Amino acid sequence: MSEAFTIAEYEKAYKIGHTKVAELIKSGELITYKIGRRRYVSRRAAQELQERLEGRPAQQAEAVAA
Repeated sequence: MSEAFTIAEYEKAYKIGHTKVAELIKSGELITYKIGRRRYVSRRAAQELQERLEGRPAQQAEAVAA
């Protein structure tokens, strides 16, 4: 399994539209990085955003998953 999503993969996996993803990136809520021309979202950044939106601290969510 890959450690990162392309933007298109992230949108498909989380069922989020391109405009919303662009807003999340621009606001700094979704951390991305670029390699060449392609932009990626790490799985960790995706999980952290999901946890913030769900109102759970990251450490608590890791304990639940374990």
